[in-house]
Amino acid sequence: MISIIMKKVVKFGGSSLANAEQFQKVGDIIRSEESRRYVVPSAPGKRFSADTKVTDLLYTCYGKAEAGEDFTDVLTEIKGRFYEIIKGLNLDLSLEEEFRQIEADFKAHAGNEYAASRGEFLNGKVMAAYLVKLAVILNLLDKCVYLLEKLRLILVNSECILLICKVNVDNLGCLSRALP
Repeated sequence: MISIIMKKVVKFGGSSLANAEQFQKVGDIIRSEESRRYVVPSAPGKRFSADTKVTDLLYTCYGKAEAGEDFTDVLTEIKGRFYEIIKGLNLDLSLEEEFRQIEADFKAHAGNEYAASRGEFLNGKVMAAYLVKLAVILNLLDKCVYLLEKLRLILVNSECILLICKVNVDNLGCLSRALP
């Protein structure tokens, strides 16, 4: 019999990935079904109703760059959004190189489409780092459970050996009393 393993692509919108708490929920959803193999993240959305989506910030940032205006304040705000998520997830991840490249590309007028795509690009990196962290944690937990199970078996086996030895010692005592 041939077993077919279905692989699913899952897409998460901006509000699903707006902050670390939402990322954790998404991580739970992804891990809840083994067939969910491919993840397509959106840029971080609004954290609250008066908030600004990262994609909108990227458009604003690029618009300033295209107009020859200083855009470092908006780029800093965008960085802050990503680092808030990274910190909330306790990830050891730096996006500094990526932000340097984005700054250079904005100065070189890379285009609106490029600007908009950077939110998904960066959130994909954060999501990948988070899923790797979860896999490592789960792998360590699996190893701990395995080791605890082995330790339990060793303890059970040790008790059995002690019991067998006690029975044998008791039997030897019986034998020695029976012998002349």
